[in-house]
Amino acid sequence: MINSIKNILKSLFQNRILQHILFWMASFYVLVQFFALEENITDIDIVYTLLFHISLVIGVYLNTSVVVQIFLKKEKYGLYIIALIALWYFVAFLNQFTFEKLSDWIAPDYFFISSYELADLLKFSFVYIALSTLLKLSKSGFHVLETAKQLESLKREQAETELNALKANINPHFLFNNLNSLYALSRKNAKETPEYILKLSELMRYMIYETKDQMVSLEKEINYISNYLDLQKLRCHSDTNIHYSIDGEIGSQEIVPFLLIPFIENSFKHGGVNQSNSNLIDLKICIEEENLSMILINSTAPKESIEIGKEGGFGIENVKKRLNSHYPDRHELTLALRQDQFKVKLKLKLNDE
Repeated sequence: MINSIKNILKSLFQNRILQHILFWMASFYVLVQFFALEENITDIDIVYTLLFHISLVIGVYLNTSVVVQIFLKKEKYGLYIIALIALWYFVAFLNQFTFEKLSDWIAPDYFFISSYELADLLKFSFVYIALSTLLKLSKSGFHVLETAKQLESLKREQAETELNALKANINPHFLFNNLNSLYALSRKNAKETPEYILKLSELMRYMIYETKDQMVSLEKEINYISNYLDLQKLRCHSDTNIHYSIDGEIGSQEIVPFLLIPFIENSFKHGGVNQSNSNLIDLKICIEEENLSMILINSTAPKESIEIGKEGGFGIENVKKRLNSHYPDRHELTLALRQDQFKVKLKLKLNDE
């Protein structure tokens, strides 16, 4: 109920027509009190105040709709100042003209003369033009803030979409192949079978339940990578040389989930399970306080044609976008193909402070 009332009030006060009505009602109330000849407001006070507002209304809307839009927002500051001064004097002269000429036509039952000298009218003109300019600019500022909020919301949605896309892009046969590997182990009555089943369980739990936030614990991400590597070893050719080391102290650091795994998946695609000899996967991850570095080398087939920058297809392109989005000035990524080896070098500053 309270939220509904808040939403109604918010929509009302965001209504442009209502905002303008409230502004001029407040203006009329203040000036009629100021112009009143006696303690009680009379008809002549009301009519005089209405006539006085003619020049002010015209001046305010000429300022906000013409002068600000044409000159100030287009950064034509010299022309804006000239137009503003011209409008300033125009409003004052229009006020004089209203009481000397127009009042006889608009309110023939009343006799008015301009009660203020030009200098005083210029003060009124200045106040309303300055006030309308500030309100217009502040409104533009609110629009900027609102746009920034919308962009932030879109950015979060984009991050979530990219994350879901990465989850979906993880080899759809990965689970099936690992189940086959575990089945083969169980047929041999291998004592390590329960250990690998637990690794697969932890890996799937992390993928499904623990990566919903924009940032995750670096420790959990590293554990996920370790489990992935151990499970992939079961599938690789016996000649494949898989080396990986994770050095450094992991504390309370956080990282964007699935940031490193596309590179590692790609290394197995080209250097692990698709070749029969001379297979190599060498991964080194080093953590030093808020800095993380990864060097990954994998062998490639001699006849394999790989275009640098598109290595790995969607997964690598996706992770590049995520690096630019979440670590815009805090990462260095190098992809290099030399003879029959592909090398990935990534440096990442985890904290933006």
